[in-house]
Amino acid sequence: MLRWPVLWLTLVLTLAFEFDVANDYSPSSSNATIAALEADSSLFWGAYRSGNYFATRPRTPWSLMSGLMWFSLDDYDSIGDIRHSYDQGDASIAKANWIQFDPRLGGREVIVDNKCHYTIQIDFVKSDDGQSWATKVLATPHKGYENNEIALVWYSGLEGEKDEGKTGYIELETVPTDTHVGFRGISEELGMFYLDVHKKGRTPKVSQDFGIDQFIPGLHHLSLNVPDGRVWQARDIFATLVQESVEEVVPLLQMQQQQVRPHQLYIMRNLHQYQGNMHFVQGIYQGKAEMQILFNSHLTPESQQFTTENLKQRIKDTLKKVDNKYHEVFNLNAPFTSKDHQKFAQECISGLMGGLSYFYGDQLVDRETKLDDVDDDDGAALTLDGKFEGPYELFTLVPSRPFFPRGFYWDEGFHLLPLLRYDPKLVMDILTSWFDLIDDDGWIAREQILGPESRSRVPPAFQVQSPEIVNPPTLMLAFVYLIEQLEASGLENNLIQLDEFRHVYPRLKQHFDFIRTTQIGMKDEFDRPGQGYRWRGRTATHCLASGLDDYPRPQPMDVAELHVDLLSWVGVMARSLKLVAHHLDIGEDQQYFADIENQVETDLVALHWSEDNGCFCDVSVDEDDEDEHVCHKGYISIFPFITKLIKPDDHAKIERVIKSLADPEELWTPYGIRSLSKSDPEYRTGENYWKSPIWIQMNYLVLDALHYYHPHVDGALKDEVARVYRELRENVVNNVYGQWKRSGYVWEQYDDETGHFKGAKNFLGWTSSVVMMMEMPQHLE
Repeated sequence: MLRWPVLWLTLVLTLAFEFDVANDYSPSSSNATIAALEADSSLFWGAYRSGNYFATRPRTPWSLMSGLMWFSLDDYDSIGDIRHSYDQGDASIAKANWIQFDPRLGGREVIVDNKCHYTIQIDFVKSDDGQSWATKVLATPHKGYENNEIALVWYSGLEGEKDEGKTGYIELETVPTDTHVGFRGISEELGMFYLDVHKKGRTPKVSQDFGIDQFIPGLHHLSLNVPDGRVWQARDIFATLVQESVEEVVPLLQMQQQQVRPHQLYIMRNLHQYQGNMHFVQGIYQGKAEMQILFNSHLTPESQQFTTENLKQRIKDTLKKVDNKYHEVFNLNAPFTSKDHQKFAQECISGLMGGLSYFYGDQLVDRETKLDDVDDDDGAALTLDGKFEGPYELFTLVPSRPFFPRGFYWDEGFHLLPLLRYDPKLVMDILTSWFDLIDDDGWIAREQILGPESRSRVPPAFQVQSPEIVNPPTLMLAFVYLIEQLEASGLENNLIQLDEFRHVYPRLKQHFDFIRTTQIGMKDEFDRPGQGYRWRGRTATHCLASGLDDYPRPQPMDVAELHVDLLSWVGVMARSLKLVAHHLDIGEDQQYFADIENQVETDLVALHWSEDNGCFCDVSVDEDDEDEHVCHKGYISIFPFITKLIKPDDHAKIERVIKSLADPEELWTPYGIRSLSKSDPEYRTGENYWKSPIWIQMNYLVLDALHYYHPHVDGALKDEVARVYRELRENVVNNVYGQWKRSGYVWEQYDDETGHFKGAKNFLGWTSSVVMMMEMPQHLE
């Protein structure tokens, strides 16, 4: 008798209802440029759908979307665990990261699946012209599970060909066999192309087909029509197709009182022989499994196209190029020079670049709700009511593939810092893509949730963006570092970037003016000595705009507040624009921004320095409307230090900052600088997101500032700066490295008492700044 778990049937029915083939997604027409056709073709194709374990697309709005899925065939319930989206909550995935990767070349990703008992190795390589690519998927069973069974599924769907005048297609080129399915296609963006899927590996033995068509394991193909904007739902579509097949065969098997293994039951059978724009290829394996996917463009010379015969060598050559390029740029310093440290650092950088993504679609924006109503002082969060705007496109890195697979403005500047020397053209490409999103008012959304695939990973309460909320302009910080890097690299590289500078400069000025205008603080009303700024949109418990969500702010809330970190960011923006104006030889602008930067340095002291507390503080007003400092020692209080806006000759303030950093009762821990002082009343209270944990990008900024100020101080202070620098660098790196060894991942944050990892996994985002720490000198001389 057929064993049929009700749990599985319920689950697959649920999945089926998630996909509606009649529901087309068609954002309004856009003037978005097809950046990939104009940019370096080496970045045209990529694994640019980084929220999945492996999925490809080109840098063009509507085109060929492809990806990999797999699931175990060792029990009936495994169909409910089809692997596709990279999921933070799946503890059975012991590792999933690119261990060698360069977005221009390709690389290797390793996924350890302890539920399927397989390790999945994915090799991705590209042709020299960037127009063709190939993937080899190798699934190796774990020891003791050598005869396990697994299904590998590849899908490809061509979108954007349903509009009038479009004639693109993807169709079968050859009759499918048990080991090969071949396709051909054409589109305006891709030209003519060929896609071949090859199966290598053992197929499970079966005794009979029970008189059911296509019931023998092997390589199976199915095609259907899918609306534009729905290919990303491949997992749900596939589950629906398998369900349809199962529903047909179960009555037949029950009539025969036959028992059948999952490797037959869960075959995707081509029941209707449809011809459409989306294709699935399913391979059924026992033991080691291999699938090769070859995409060859007619634009690629024949000698450079991929074949099953040359793929092994092409992978070997690509991985060697990736390794050589990495080692030419990244030079680790003692005590982090062992082979295992090198492996760790390369995985961090590879994983960071493996998060490179291309997004296209509309977003939800609320331009009506006022978040800063003077009469609304209860501090409650308001509900935003968004309307669709766009579509827009964005080329960006992501903070965490399994948890935050989308663009974050606050994060992106930190993402780019480790890549400045490695690939400055890529950095400029990403910067330009972000700056092109600045609207006519000068605003840019802090989260870029573009299109339905991105929205599917975000709770509805967080999908809507508001122009009243800005975010730390960390991209300007990266811009400063990029300019300094170019200055050191010679005239030729400077000239290459001048056109990009000219392109983005007007938007950057507009963005700068927008932040200064919309976030300006009250001055004349309280006879304040300088100009301050206030983050709009904060609640009683959170200031999401600042990026330091639950970090303590003045209580009760007051529109008279001034925020020290925001004034520091204004200084960073002014410094960046000053440097750009200098390179563009706009002397008047250069002086204008230099004056603002100098004024920020002055205002930080006049408004925010508390001599009694020995630190920089937010400002509010007391019952008599007199200014008062609201001091919470931690990342906020050291912002002028980490942004290098304390004058280098102000040794007294530098010394007070160093004292706070080095005090275990305040910010010092054996694992890094904690976010909030241990002596603060709000330490480790409430959500505890920014109220104690150690954040690696902030620790990098501390180290960078120590390195910057060290030559400007002397005597005992100079020795203390050097000591804090040396010990902090080793503490942070040792802990992040140790937690990676323990867990297989790099993490969002680390516990200040134990050093244990916390938050989102695979946060190769800004935690990858640990590699820059490993490159720093061991000692300050």
